[in-house]
Amino acid sequence: MSTTAILSLNNPNAVVTGFNNRTFRFRNVLAKPSSRYIPSSSTLASRFSPLISPTRSFNTSGFRRFNTLMEWQECKVKMEVEVPVSVAYGLYSERESIPRWMSFISSVKILNDKPNLSRWTLKYNAFGQNLEYSWLAKNLQPLPNQKIHWISLQGLPNRGTVRFFPLGPSSCEVELTFAYEVPLLLIPFATALQPLMQGLIKNSLEQFAEIVKSTKTT
Repeated sequence: MSTTAILSLNNPNAVVTGFNNRTFRFRNVLAKPSSRYIPSSSTLASRFSPLISPTRSFNTSGFRRFNTLMEWQECKVKMEVEVPVSVAYGLYSERESIPRWMSFISSVKILNDKPNLSRWTLKYNAFGQNLEYSWLAKNLQPLPNQKIHWISLQGLPNRGTVRFFPLGPSSCEVELTFAYEVPLLLIPFATALQPLMQGLIKNSLEQFAEIVKSTKTT
């Protein structure tokens, strides 16, 4: 079993924020990639202390979108799984089972009237901070035994893709990509969290490999 972890950053212009029912407004400043402003740690601490205080928890179920610059942060992990590609694809397609291998996802609930939509909740403690996020996700058109992908419609802005590559009759490679948006002013904070997120994504795929192997069918 081998694992490859890859980090990358993309930089689209997007809009979003709102933490713990608090609104953070940013001045309309046009920033070019070559002259992007990144504030100092002391500036961030004074402006965003409600976000990084070790004694507070925050909830992002109600994001509000503004005209501010955003940046995608992406985590990608690949792993060989010792089951046929159809078995791996079949288990990952069961969205409500995802918390079994993603320990940081506390629940996934499919909407009864709209089965292509699901409500996700993330709960995790990091750096003494109780993190809690929720979002409504839409499953995009899958490619059977090849790709599952989704995008958030409400809540935490994120998107994800799971790809499946057959390696033979009894094994395959699974590639999990997860990306989320953060305001440029919070990049130093998000950068500090990224190794943690990368580790969580890697551990979740390792756990998936163990679970799918134990549920393997012929």
